[in-house]
Amino acid sequence: MIVKALGKEWDVNDCTYKQRRELHALNADVWWKNKEGDNFDVINYYFLLEEVRVIAGLGEDDFKGMDMADVDQVLQAVFIDYLSLSKKAAGE
Repeated sequence: MIVKALGKEWDVNDCTYKQRRELHALNADVWWKNKEGDNFDVINYYFLLEEVRVIAGLGEDDFKGMDMADVDQVLQAVFIDYLSLSKKAAGE
């Protein structure tokens, strides 16, 4: 599947139903109130992005020369496409 991010098209692996459910659960962990009372768990967020990277089949060579904020932006775009969140936001 093709994901557009940072003005580039990224060819990533498709995501199965089971993988989408697992990502959905990991995303809930990010936003569920943690024991410190915060509504956003940054550690779980980066764990989620790493799982997205693995499923997508992206590796170090794909991100050569990029800073970590841009890597995160690509992985977030892949995540949004995997869960079809961009279509929901657009009202489709």
